[in-house]
Amino acid sequence: MERKGMPKIPPVGERIPAVPWSGWLDVILLGRLWEMAWPTVMYSLMETGVGLVDIYFAGYLGAEAVAAIGFSRQIFLVLMIGTLSITTGTITLIAQNFGARRFDDASSVAFHSLVLALLSGLLFGAAGYGLAHFLLRLLGAEGEVLRSGTAFLKVLMGGVIFLMINYTTNAVFRAQGDTKTPMKIAMVSNALNIGFSYLLIFGWGIIPGMGVMGAAAATILARFIGAVWAVWILTNPRRPVCFAFRSRLDWRLFHRILDIGLPSGFSGFFRNGARILFFSILASTSRGSDAVAVATIGFQIRMLVIMPALAFQVATAALVGQSIGARRMRTAEAYGWTAITFGSLVMAVASLLIFGLAGEIMRLFSDSESLRDLGVWALRFIAVEQFCNCVSIVASGAFTGAGDTRPPLRFTVLSQWVLMLPLAYGFTLFSALDFFGPWIAWALAPLVQLILTLTHFVRGRWKINLPPVS
Repeated sequence: MERKGMPKIPPVGERIPAVPWSGWLDVILLGRLWEMAWPTVMYSLMETGVGLVDIYFAGYLGAEAVAAIGFSRQIFLVLMIGTLSITTGTITLIAQNFGARRFDDASSVAFHSLVLALLSGLLFGAAGYGLAHFLLRLLGAEGEVLRSGTAFLKVLMGGVIFLMINYTTNAVFRAQGDTKTPMKIAMVSNALNIGFSYLLIFGWGIIPGMGVMGAAAATILARFIGAVWAVWILTNPRRPVCFAFRSRLDWRLFHRILDIGLPSGFSGFFRNGARILFFSILASTSRGSDAVAVATIGFQIRMLVIMPALAFQVATAALVGQSIGARRMRTAEAYGWTAITFGSLVMAVASLLIFGLAGEIMRLFSDSESLRDLGVWALRFIAVEQFCNCVSIVASGAFTGAGDTRPPLRFTVLSQWVLMLPLAYGFTLFSALDFFGPWIAWALAPLVQLILTLTHFVRGRWKINLPPVS
C-alpha cells in the first residue's frame, strides 16, 4: 500500500531499451549496480581499516595484546555470522515489497527485523560473555593472552546488541537501494572508533588507560552512536521504508525472515568451519607453521580482493529483489547477468594480477626466502580459487533477492565439506603432494561451486515472486 503524502518515487527495476552488450552486460543496469556497490566497498574498507588500527595500537602493548585481540575476533566473527540469518531475510523481503510499492509491508519487515536484532543481540551477548574464557581456552589461548582476551571478548560481547542493530539497519537501507547512508554513518562511527581506541587504550588526563579492554570499549561506544543515528533516521515517517513501531508483532513474519535468512547463516558457519579445518590440515604438513603463516598472509590478501564481489552481491540482491517485487522478471535476470559478467571481468583481472605479482606481494610481508617461495604458490592457488569464488558470490546475490537461499547452502556443503576437506586430508595423508595437496583441493572446490551456481542461475528457478507480507 502506498502512503499518503509520500513523495513520488520513480519506478524501480524498469527495463531500459537495450544497448550494446545487453545480452550479457547491460551498461545502463551496470551503472545502477555500480552506484549501489561503490559505497559498500568503501564501507568494507573502513571496517577493515579500523580493525588494523586497533591491532596497530595493541602492538605498543606487546605481542600478547595483539594475540588476545586476534583470538577474540575469531570467536566474535563466528558468532556474528548469525546476523546473516536476519539481514538476508530482511534484504529479500524489503527489496521485493519496495519494488511492489508495498511500503507499509516493507516497514513492517524492518520493524520485525529490528526486534530480531535486539533479541539475538541479547542472546549472543549473554552466551559470548559467559563462555568467553572457555572458548578462548578451546582455541589454545594461555597465560596473559587468555586473561587479556577474556577481558576483551567480555566487553565486546556485552555490547554486541549495538553491532546487531548496525548490521540490521544497514540491511534495511541497502534493500531500498540506499548504500550511501550506511557509508556516511560508518565514516563517522569509525573515525570516532579510532579516536576512542587511542584514548581508552593508552589513557589521557583523568581517563585511565584500559589496555586491550579499551579497544573493545571503543568499538562498542562508536557502534552505539552509529546504531542510535541509524535508528533515528529510520524513525522518520516521511521515508518510504521506516520502522513501523505501531505494527503488531506477527510471528509468521518472524518465521518468513528466518526461513529465508537461516540458510545464509548456516552457509557462513560451514564456510568458516571449513576454513578453520583447512588451517589445521596445513599445520599437519611437513612445513607446519610456515604453511599456516603463508596461508594467513594469503587470506588477508583474499579479504581485500573479495570486497568488490561482496559489494556487488549486496547491490544485485537489492535490485533483483526490487525487480521481482515489481514483477519484472526479465529485468531481474538482466541485473543478474550484468553483475555476473562484470564481476567475472573484474575478478579475472584481479586474479591475473595476484598470480603474476605473487612474488612481489610476498616480499612485502616476509624477508624469509623459504617463506616467500611457499607464499608464492599459496597466492597462485588463491588467485585461481578467488575467481570462481567471487563469481559465485555475485551470482548468489540474485538468489538472495529472490529469497532462494537454500541452493547456495547445499552448494557450500557439497563443495567445502563433501569435496574440499576430504580431498585435502587425502592428499596430505596418502600422497607425496604434502603442502601442495590441501591447496589443490582448495582450488578445485570453488570450481565445482561455480558450476553448480551458474547452472542453477541459468535454469531460472530462482525467480520467485514472494507473496505480500500482509
